[in-house]
Amino acid sequence: MKNNARKGIIVITGCDSGIGKGLVEELAKKGYTIVQSYLEINNFENHQDIYSIKLDLRIEKDIEQFCKFLKDLLEQGNKLEGLIANAGMALGGPIENMPINLFRETYEVNFFGVIKVIQCLIPELIRDKGKIMVHGSMAGKVAVPFLSPYASSKFALEGFVDSLRREMLPFGVKTILLETAAVATPIWNKYQKQDISFVQEKYMKSLIEFRDKFIEGGNKGMAIAKAATMIADIFQKKQPKARYIVASNRLTSKMLTMIPNSLLDKILLKLFKMDYGDK
Repeated sequence: MKNNARKGIIVITGCDSGIGKGLVEELAKKGYTIVQSYLEINNFENHQDIYSIKLDLRIEKDIEQFCKFLKDLLEQGNKLEGLIANAGMALGGPIENMPINLFRETYEVNFFGVIKVIQCLIPELIRDKGKIMVHGSMAGKVAVPFLSPYASSKFALEGFVDSLRREMLPFGVKTILLETAAVATPIWNKYQKQDISFVQEKYMKSLIEFRDKFIEGGNKGMAIAKAATMIADIFQKKQPKARYIVASNRLTSKMLTMIPNSLLDKILLKLFKMDYGDK
């Protein structure tokens, strides 16, 4: 039944931890009813005005059931304020050695799962003129070594969201891409725990150097609560821009995209000690 004391519904995927969890907390405080998905950890069980649904974006049936639950809720007279496609995963390693299933799994969560959820909800988003917010990454602008599944999936999202935004504009549906830089979320610590037994010895020293420095940088990034507040504020803008960099220092992040590739290549080779010795 519709709760007239609340604002409309916002759907947020990937809320086990990190920015997703922070967004649920922030937007619920602002008076929205939240439908949030989780994979393993439900932080909002029995929480008033927060509906929690287990969702694995790698399983199409899960996505269909998730969307059906939401559609049934909307049929009770609720308005769909928007969808925040936040769920994501990071897998990586040297391209030469990586099993192709690591690419497929990453794309199922970061790309195809996002598309399927959006497709399912487009009729309701058009009807209610809800917003679509997709969580991309600065890795979708500047790809680092040893993280090609993640980076390439985020590059793919850039193109998808551009097409989506232009198709939705005539309906009055605003589409926003977040290009997030370093935020201290658990995603990078999960990456550090990834099985790397498939990696050849020639890459191992550089890979470990990359993981240590990249994760250290991530853990020193913007606090989750601050990022969630920034993103919630962006979501509520009446006339949002197409893209927003989410970072402690947006200028520094923007400048990274302007460095010539030849120079950036040299910087990254030195930073991650990418000297493989005998080839």
